[in-house]
Parts: sequence; structure tokens; C-alpha cells
Amino acid sequence: MQINDKATNLMIKKFKESQLKNPAWSQRAFAQKLGVSSGALSEMMKGKRAINPKIKKKIAAILQFSPTEQLDFFEDSLPQTLHPKKQDYYKLTTDQFHLISDWWHFAILNLVKTKGFKPNNRWIAERLGLTEKIVLEAWERLFRLGHLKRENGKVVRHFPRLETSDDLFDLSIRKAHVEDTRLIERSILDLGVDTRDHRSMTVVMNKKNMKKAKELIRLFEDQFSEQVEPQGKELGEEVYRLSIAFFPLSKISTDSKEPS
Repeated sequence: MQINDKATNLMIKKFKESQLKNPAWSQRAFAQKLGVSSGALSEMMKGKRAINPKIKKKIAAILQFSPTEQLDFFEDSLPQTLHPKKQDYYKLTTDQFHLISDWWHFAILNLVKTKGFKPNNRWIAERLGLTEKIVLEAWERLFRLGHLKRENGKVVRHFPRLETSDDLFDLSIRKAHVEDTRLIERSILDLGVDTRDHRSMTVVMNKKNMKKAKELIRLFEDQFSEQVEPQGKELGEEVYRLSIAFFPLSKISTDSKEPS
């Protein structure tokens, strides 16, 4: 039986999504949830073992695949007339995944523009509270991706600003948002109010205004950046991260009708 790479990738994706919610989630626990042995699951996720149709149906039901995911998961057993048309998908490379999901990449990119910056792994590690191994991997990745380069003996940032799609439901984006919550918690516990600011507000809103809310938040981000970031060749002193979370406290209603 031909091994379906899409099925394998979907299982890996679902496993990593579970780890985002619970970092202690193990492959053994994932195997127990699916009702298969840990050895069999390991071979499936490595693409060394095909998944028989009976097990596939069971896994799809447990993991609650979306209709599109089901097409990919069962692709090798679908009649030719039901195969989806081939499309060109943009897939993140491993480097691009880590660039977005691991906060220290953007921290290093901005640290380059601070006073007294030293292109030294130990210095960067001490400034960001990281290990030298993590810094070295990130440093090499940023050069590979072209975000850092050397000019006249100095390391400079190549792209002034990076943005991702607002509605990109990608695992790397979600991982970055989860990391943000941990960074926020750490700053609240470890830093005085003279070096941080955390605020929250609760509002009543209709679902139809969500697009407008996102636009206002993006506008604020642009204006905030223009007002507080050093301009031109001016250098900064510290690297800060701004996280804005806007999410529902009430359970989202499935009723499509707007209140009158």
C-alpha cells in the first residue's frame, strides 16, 4: 500500500497542536488517544507504515478532521473522480517556521539596531536571557533567510519590517501567540511597572464589526511604531514586544442574525 504523505503530515500537525495546549503531551499519550501502540504510531508519523482504512476512519473521527483535511487524509483511497484538483500551496520551510514561531528571531533582528550591539553569541544570549546554542541557531537561520547581512564589516538588518497574514491559521502563528502569553506572564511577575505596561478592557460588540476592530488594531500598531521607534540612523536602548489580544469572553453564538 502506498503511504500517503498528506495523512502522515496531518497526524504530525494534530500532535503538535495538542502539544501547544499541553507541552507535556507525549507521543505515547497521543497513541493511547488514537487507540494504537506507540511503536505503530511512531512508524506512521515517520511515514514507514501505511495506515489501514479501518484505523484511518477511527483516527479521523477521534481527531475531528475538517472536510478538507479528510480529503487529504483519505486521498489514496478516493476514486479518481473525487480527487481534488492540484493546487500550488505555499509551505513554510523549517527555517521560516522557526522564524515566525520562536520570538527570539525578531528580538535579535531588533537588537541589531540598539546602542552597543555586539554580533557575539554570548553577548546576545545575556541580553535576551537565552542559551548560546539557541542564539547560534537563530543567528545562522537569519543569515540563511537573508534577514541579516554584512555590510562594511557590520551586521545589518536587511528587511525593515515583516508582517504575516491577519487570518493565517498556521501552526507557526499559533505557536508564536502561545509564546506571547508566556512572555507576558514572565514580564508581569519579574518586572516593575516602570519598565512595562499591561492593560485590558472589556467591550460589547457585534460580530459584524470584527473586521473593523482588526483594522483599528493594525492602524494603532503602525502609529505606535512610528511614534516610539528610533528613526533613521538613530539607535535604541532596549527591545520591547507589543502584544494586543482581542478575543471573546462570551461563547460565540452560532446564530447568524444580528440583534436589531
